[in-house]
This record gives sequence, structure tokens and C-alpha cells, in this order.
Amino acid sequence: MLELKISCETADEARIYLNAPQYHNLLEDLRVALRNAYKHGSDADVLKVVENFFGDITVACDHNQGPY
Repeated sequence: MLELKISCETADEARIYLNAPQYHNLLEDLRVALRNAYKHGSDADVLKVVENFFGDITVACDHNQGPY
């Protein structure tokens, strides 16, 4: 059995740690999409990727709902 204890001052701070895998997945999805747009698309495709991810990144930065 593995027990992990994270001491945090607030619930919002705890959510940051608990959502870390989701944050990583969001960044990895963004990285892959940007790589593909740079490699196979145009500047317009890169901008479209940024626009598509902007909402999720904003929510993730707010630390209140998690990235997805």
C-alpha cells in the first residue's frame, strides 16, 4: 500500500497538486498539436491551435476547475 500525504494551506493549493497529471496532459496535447501545425501547416494553422487551446489553458491557470 502506498500512502501519499500532501500538506497544503488551502483547497486551491491542493487542487494544483491533484490536477498535476491533467496539467501535464494539457501541455503535452498542446505541444503535439503545435508541432504538427509547425511541421505540416501554415501560420494560420498554428494560430488555430493556439485559439483552440486558449480556453483550457486559461481555466488551468485559474486553478479552480482543472484544465479539462
